[in-house]
Amino acid sequence: MISNRLPTLVAGMAFALACGGGKQEASTPVGTCGGEERPQLDCATEFIYDTTKVEGGFSAFGIGSLQAKTEQSALRQIDQETERYVAQAKRLCDEYNKCVIDKETYSMRSENMRRRMSKVPELYEELKTTNDPDQKRKVLAKAYTALVPDDSRVELALSLSVLAKRPDQGDAAPIGEGASLPSGTRVAFAVELSRSAHVYLFQKSPSGELNVLFPDPRITVKNPVPAGEPLRIPQGGASFKLDEKDIGLERVFVVASLEPVSALNQAVQGLQSGGAPSAPLVTLTKVSEPQQSDCQTRALSFEEDAPAAPCLRQRGLSFEEDAPAAGNAQPSLKARTEAADSLIARVFSFQHTQ
Repeated sequence: MISNRLPTLVAGMAFALACGGGKQEASTPVGTCGGEERPQLDCATEFIYDTTKVEGGFSAFGIGSLQAKTEQSALRQIDQETERYVAQAKRLCDEYNKCVIDKETYSMRSENMRRRMSKVPELYEELKTTNDPDQKRKVLAKAYTALVPDDSRVELALSLSVLAKRPDQGDAAPIGEGASLPSGTRVAFAVELSRSAHVYLFQKSPSGELNVLFPDPRITVKNPVPAGEPLRIPQGGASFKLDEKDIGLERVFVVASLEPVSALNQAVQGLQSGGAPSAPLVTLTKVSEPQQSDCQTRALSFEEDAPAAPCLRQRGLSFEEDAPAAGNAQPSLKARTEAADSLIARVFSFQHTQ
């Protein structure tokens, strides 16, 4: 249970936009604004509440057995924003009564708040009744996006295309999870980010060898990678080549973070200088495959020791958007951070054949 000192929140709140839309009672006080009569709103009853109350708001439910710091932070932020909307609406009502704003402004602003806050009961109930940890993370992310303003959210979206040019092909094209690539295939990566972020790419060969793909001093692209259009790694005509030494399952570990990850920076330097894989990289190789649905342990963390478990949950939520336009290939991997998180850690696999 998460300790929370916020006041009690009402889960089933809805805005009653009485201003100009509802029938005024005969005893309703009437004020004057600019020489015109204005019925006064009762700001204490301008909200309609149901009887569903929760001590501690969304935070009271925690996030199942995981209780990650980012999830706790998201719950607290949701509660704080919910309270802020309630306070803003009451202040807006008071400003209307005092002729600070006109009827049209009040109606527009109240409607915007009502539209956002009308989502609270459903999101609250869904979070309360969901027991599956994976589903609860998705519900929390949905509540975080719905209730926390854009400029206050901590979030990152990643789109990665693994571009493969087989020996018998003229152009490189994105491949999907589990694709088969023969030796001699040229591989590059197209990374697109919603915000500037630090990107780390590691490859684990079928023999177990770990290699740094990015960052690399030979590659002109540097961290942090800018947001915007897809950026090719490596740039120009350069690429990575599948040699004939290892045949089998190849895995590419992808990490994108809004802040530099010191543990991975050190791991990169260690591998590039010929050292053995450090603990964070060993931990990274335990991240579960997308199809491995029985991995219920906590998300990968580079700042804490990994728990004793057969696998670690990938960090970040997979997401799908509208189907690509004709002629545009779907990216190999798309993910966004979970609520209030700043890091994505995913694994992409393909088969290396003769």
